[in-house]
Amino acid sequence: MSLGVSSGDLIGSWSLSFSDIAFVTGKAETARLGLAVQLRFFAAHGFFVPDHASIPSDGVLYLAEQLGLDAKSVNHYDFSGRTARRHCAEILRHLGFRRMTQTDRRALSGWISDDLCAGGQSINAMLEHVFLWCRDRRIYGPSRKELERLVRSQRHLYLEALLARVGDRLAPDAIALLEASLADPDGPTGFNTMKGDAGQATLENILGVTAKLAFIQRLALPRDFLSVTGKAWVDQIVRRVAGEKASEMRRHVPARQLGLYAVYLMAREAQLTDAMVDLLIETVHKIGSRSKRKVVGDIAKDIERVYGKERLLVEIASASIDDPSGRICDVIFPIAGKDKLAAIVKESQAKGALDRRIYKVMRGSWANHYRRMLPSLLSAL
Repeated sequence: MSLGVSSGDLIGSWSLSFSDIAFVTGKAETARLGLAVQLRFFAAHGFFVPDHASIPSDGVLYLAEQLGLDAKSVNHYDFSGRTARRHCAEILRHLGFRRMTQTDRRALSGWISDDLCAGGQSINAMLEHVFLWCRDRRIYGPSRKELERLVRSQRHLYLEALLARVGDRLAPDAIALLEASLADPDGPTGFNTMKGDAGQATLENILGVTAKLAFIQRLALPRDFLSVTGKAWVDQIVRRVAGEKASEMRRHVPARQLGLYAVYLMAREAQLTDAMVDLLIETVHKIGSRSKRKVVGDIAKDIERVYGKERLLVEIASASIDDPSGRICDVIFPIAGKDKLAAIVKESQAKGALDRRIYKVMRGSWANHYRRMLPSLLSAL
């Protein structure tokens, strides 16, 4: 852990007062810089230096300048040694700190639960706030491990209460549906199915996504929970449920199990809605692209059957000029037969109605295959 110091914090956090200088210079010269680092580090963060890697280099240089010492002398100070531990006790007396009492501990626990847990921060981030809370009250708390246990305990209790509130707001029918989903995880609305990706843009996948959305809507979940609960908590719950198997979910106590799954599905609803709209757009695009390819392919076949039609038209025109009174079957058909002339007409008609032909193919594809997704899609949206 390395704690950096901005240039603006040097003066405020790493300046030694006259009493600090008198306190530090009263020690052996070889220990002065290490003691000063301990003093200002504790005053800034509420806990003592754990190791050399945690010391901000800018702060060490600034302290060395104030004391007229070589900054490298701090390397000879053992922050875990017996001398350093004695210095820590002297620093606490110098700064006027006292040991934490049971009353202080109860006050700290209440503050963690009421104010700190709501943000959903990580354990380390919460610990930093706890040390600052103690520092501001001139309280020297127990060891870091003990404070971490306290933070974890309060964080766990907060989450349990959060999930219990969600479970209490679920209707009996919703509870039965959630339990059935966990009992049959691979069913149409099972736990594993609800966590699955939307997949490619196919009719079956669109119907599957709409079925998932319809299932979530039937639960009538307390969606206002997402707006009153910190996003960090929701994200953590979603990640946890996404990483658990159905068997692991069933091992939770009922209140926790239902709360976790309900919060996950509340967040999942928005994801599924976005996925369904994306699938719909992609499907419509796919219908158009396939229809265009089919129509263009048919036209290409027509063009291939009348290859060299420009030469044929020239020969037909020449024969007509040479024998203007002759019959078509005697003058023109020997050059270009009836089938070839019909193919030329068909090609011309196809070129003039490309958009209309594409729409006709799209309409047929929609009516014969994709139309059955519309009722469920509209009801889900």
